[in-house]
Amino acid sequence: MGAMILSELRQPVAASVRAAAQEVRRRHGASLVACLFYGSCLRDGRDEDRVIDFYAIADDYRHFYDSRLSAVLNAILPPNVYYLETNFGDRVVRAKYAVVSLGQLIRRTSPAAFQPSLWGRLAQPCALVYARDSVVEETVAGALAAAAKTMAAETLALMPAEFTPDQLWIRAFRESYGTELRAERSNRPQDLYCAYSERYDGLTAAALSGSECLAAAGAPAIRHRASAGKRRAARLRWMIRRLLGKTTHVLRLLKAAYTFKDGLDYILWKIEKHSGVHTTPTPWQRRHPLMAAPSLAWRLYRRGAFR
Repeated sequence: MGAMILSELRQPVAASVRAAAQEVRRRHGASLVACLFYGSCLRDGRDEDRVIDFYAIADDYRHFYDSRLSAVLNAILPPNVYYLETNFGDRVVRAKYAVVSLGQLIRRTSPAAFQPSLWGRLAQPCALVYARDSVVEETVAGALAAAAKTMAAETLALMPAEFTPDQLWIRAFRESYGTELRAERSNRPQDLYCAYSERYDGLTAAALSGSECLAAAGAPAIRHRASAGKRRAARLRWMIRRLLGKTTHVLRLLKAAYTFKDGLDYILWKIEKHSGVHTTPTPWQRRHPLMAAPSLAWRLYRRGAFR
């Protein structure tokens, strides 16, 4: 698994993506230890008229921020999310970057991390656009391998006695997405798997190592045994994750409305893009996004923008 993850991290990326990552580095200097590219622009290989997704990995929050409040919020409820625009040739490149410390990256992709906010995303392919040195690169690769193993292990007890790799990963993405207020289509888990099906199939054996799974004879299917108690415990864990996750997702949206320049318009644009539900904020709501967010979220939820 380690060799596959390292190969993915070292994949070439577009010059426009590098330009956006360079702007993140310009903003934060030596306090930035790595810039990790992930998400739909990586999957599709295009970023025009779209927003590139990065994780900006910090040495520590105290040096990353001028504001003590920003550092505290990032430590308590990671990540903080920021938006940037930079000129690239004759067009503007747009990106958002979520800030996590290297220590939190390690902790929140490990089996000790209850919520899937990091391991659910970073089980997917990523490209390392910048790393301070080889030690950071290897640390990030280890965290991403741990994310894939954690995601597979936390989904295993939900699976039937015999299943195939595609069933495992699609179920894992469905459960992970279910812990957040999502505006994406209901077939998003299938899309994520199909975009890199060979990759996920290749990861499955390593991700499930040590879990007493057996390959079914003459088939790609996998057999495992999970007691009724383990199945009930797994369902309970995911139920709690959904309750906690949706609450913390709302809090992160509130933070994003504050930290983004024109953040409220961005969030509403993103929701409309995925759900088709349009709403235009009032001037007061733009001036006071934190106060406006609860009523806007409730209105959008009632109109079917979230599931």
